[in-house]
Amino acid sequence: MKKKGVLAAILVLTMVILAGCGSGSANSSSKIYIASANPMTGDSAQFGDMKVKAIQLAIDEVNAEGGIDGKQVELIVGDDTGNPKEAPNVAQKFAADNNILAVIGHWNSSCTLAARGIYEAVQMPVITDSVNKAVTDGTTPHLFRISLTDTTQAKNLAQYAYDKLGKRKAAILFTANDFGTGLKNDFTEEFIKLGGEVVGSETYFEGQSKDFSPQLTKIKGQNPDVLFVAGYYVETALIAQQSKEAGLDIQMIGTEGISSEELVKLGGDAVEGIKFAAFFHPDVEFPGTKEFVEAFRAKYNKEPDNYTALAYDSAKLILEGMKKNGATREGITKYINETKDFPGVAGPISFENNGVTRGIIILTVKDGKIVPADVQLAE
Repeated sequence: MKKKGVLAAILVLTMVILAGCGSGSANSSSKIYIASANPMTGDSAQFGDMKVKAIQLAIDEVNAEGGIDGKQVELIVGDDTGNPKEAPNVAQKFAADNNILAVIGHWNSSCTLAARGIYEAVQMPVITDSVNKAVTDGTTPHLFRISLTDTTQAKNLAQYAYDKLGKRKAAILFTANDFGTGLKNDFTEEFIKLGGEVVGSETYFEGQSKDFSPQLTKIKGQNPDVLFVAGYYVETALIAQQSKEAGLDIQMIGTEGISSEELVKLGGDAVEGIKFAAFFHPDVEFPGTKEFVEAFRAKYNKEPDNYTALAYDSAKLILEGMKKNGATREGITKYINETKDFPGVAGPISFENNGVTRGIIILTVKDGKIVPADVQLAE
């Protein structure tokens, strides 16, 4: 009986070890692991896919130079599906694995808000491009935001519409989540403060709304001269097409949530002239921008977009933190905390109260391509 018990114990132990060495595990002392928590399926999958490509490019570059302390870096990808109910499951898995040293993500603000406490409990450094201001409210000191808040974007867009475009009557169509609601509220406050009027606000549901004719009919009746769409590229493309069909010929503006080539693919001629906020464009060069763009094109045969650049910069920050302070969660966190003017491909990176300080670029669609707008905020 004792012999059988010993054999059974050995068998169980062997199974545990083998399970820990599976393709999804980070248990290997010869490698260093970082993770990506992003939407890989669902309506926002385009962003997750491009982010993972950028992170992998940064990892490949450091591995080609010998890795970190002679160890190769590997990426573990988690799919939160863009759903705040799924995000905690991804976070729990990453937080429980002591070999994962840092996380890049989540993309959706609602997902980051749902998962951040799980990471904080194990002092996991996280760099997110979520924009909701609550993400960096001081309660999660190990989480850093590399994009500007929705508040900052909304206020800048209100100023751009009023001061640069000369608009005085705005309508808003916003997605019914933390991202869209925050943008709607902050844009409204700033536009009214400047002297403008918000003549109407209508909502929709991301991934569900397809027919926007009821909202657009109401908006047309209010005779605005600018339409602020606070949402993502799929619905924005549909709204642009249906606006044209409804005879609503109006200047549309949006946030970095629509900064994707998919906007043009889906919207076609209807999105010509739309203007939106962004943090990156290949033609706006900083040290390393050209090299990054060329490397990304060569590896993936795709054009890097806004979130691609932010993900690449996030990975570079984490990898540099390992080089400077050692491959530990504590070392990475310390490095990010002390970062000043890190040479990111989307511009110099500094953090203040765990949020990035950076400028906004205004992009537009011209002749079927996304290009910098002729008139910028700073002009």
